[in-house]
Amino acid sequence: MNKRVVVPAMSAILIMGMSACSQSPNEEAADQPGTDAVSASTEKPSKPEDSSADSTSPSDENEKDTSTENSSTETSEQNDRDTKADGKQAYTEKLDNIQKELDALPYKKDSDKGVTNAMKDYYGVAYEKYDEALNEIYALLKKELSPEVMADLKSQQVKWINEKEEKAEKERLKYEGGTFENVAWYISLYESTKDRCYELVEEYMRG
Repeated sequence: MNKRVVVPAMSAILIMGMSACSQSPNEEAADQPGTDAVSASTEKPSKPEDSSADSTSPSDENEKDTSTENSSTETSEQNDRDTKADGKQAYTEKLDNIQKELDALPYKKDSDKGVTNAMKDYYGVAYEKYDEALNEIYALLKKELSPEVMADLKSQQVKWINEKEEKAEKERLKYEGGTFENVAWYISLYESTKDRCYELVEEYMRG
């Protein structure tokens, strides 16, 4: 065989072998059945499922809590408006000032010394002053309190009036026929009425 013919043939065989060895791994993978040609690292991650339709977010819970708190506050404020009237501090000061005015009366000193006529004058005026204040307070409560609360207060007030008068009468009878009879009566009325004024302000007023 001619050597010139053998050499080219062998060269061709070597070139084909090298070509076969240099085939890329991707091409080999593509040739293998059941192999995905797209790399997993290049696949787009699936979008997380939206769970908002199936679950309640913390913000929704907070809104519910806030709504409940607001509702409770409004209910409490409404109840307070129904059972309380404005002016607690103002009327407390007013009642305090009545006593200061009474203490400044010219016959207060003689009253404290036990002078009967001075005591009668002093406690007579004192009772009238607090009785006027009580009527004013009661009129305000009647205007501002709910009908239900006012009906209960009216019943209590009638009961208190009877008790006040019975107490004053008992005190008067202790000195019946004496110069201190009317003094004892006025003192009892003054003390009961003054206490009742503060009771109504404390229990039925706010602010």
